[in-house]
Amino acid sequence: MSTTATSSQAQAQAQVQAQTDKTVTGYPVAYAYAAPPPPPPLQQTSHRHVDLSSYYHRDRQAGSTLLRRLIVIIIAFLTVMALVSLITWLVFRPQLPEFRVDSGSVSRFNTTESTSSVSATWQFILQVKNPNEKLVISCNSLRAVVAYAGSELATTQLAPFSQEKGNETQLQFQLRAVDEYVGQRVVSGIQNDRKTRGRVDFDVWVLGLVQFKTGWWEMRWRSMKVSCEGVNIGLSNNVGFDGNLTGRVDPCRVAM
Repeated sequence: MSTTATSSQAQAQAQVQAQTDKTVTGYPVAYAYAAPPPPPPLQQTSHRHVDLSSYYHRDRQAGSTLLRRLIVIIIAFLTVMALVSLITWLVFRPQLPEFRVDSGSVSRFNTTESTSSVSATWQFILQVKNPNEKLVISCNSLRAVVAYAGSELATTQLAPFSQEKGNETQLQFQLRAVDEYVGQRVVSGIQNDRKTRGRVDFDVWVLGLVQFKTGWWEMRWRSMKVSCEGVNIGLSNNVGFDGNLTGRVDPCRVAM
């Protein structure tokens, strides 16, 4: 009985030992939680240098090209306009209006040495002719001046007027000076002319704007100066304070 029990106990111990050896020498035991995977390697960011000068160069080149094209367009436009104006000018051949003094007089003429002044009333009639056969002439912003030795004595505004092709018209106006200071040189010159020559040479100027036009074309307004020089008015000491035009007056010079 004891032998049997001993034998059974020995077998049980042998099984336990065999199970222990199997556990130690068998396959590895799997863990419940797997180890986390290693983190991916860090990628190094590449810092590249951006060259902005190329962009700036392209923008500047584009701007320069645009500016050059604009300049070329403007030059071409001005050239075409100049050619059109030149051709039109050659076709119509505009001529300036012709002026001449038909009548002139002065009344209540007086000079004062102490104040170097002049008092007088002048009246003039100018004959104006449009010599153009194809163009109408318009005059505007007109101002008439009577002068002596290049110094203005009196001035007045004139009404605008137009002239058809080949027409003539009269431009009549009056100028007045009342104790107008003109300087000692002018007063002495006028008095000397009265005593030695019996007349005074006045100059008559007409300043303003002139325009030529036809049915479909018109020139821009341009400045005009009419100079009627050597308008002789008799003013001898015997005549007194009034005088009239003496002699023939040359045609006035017209400049634009």
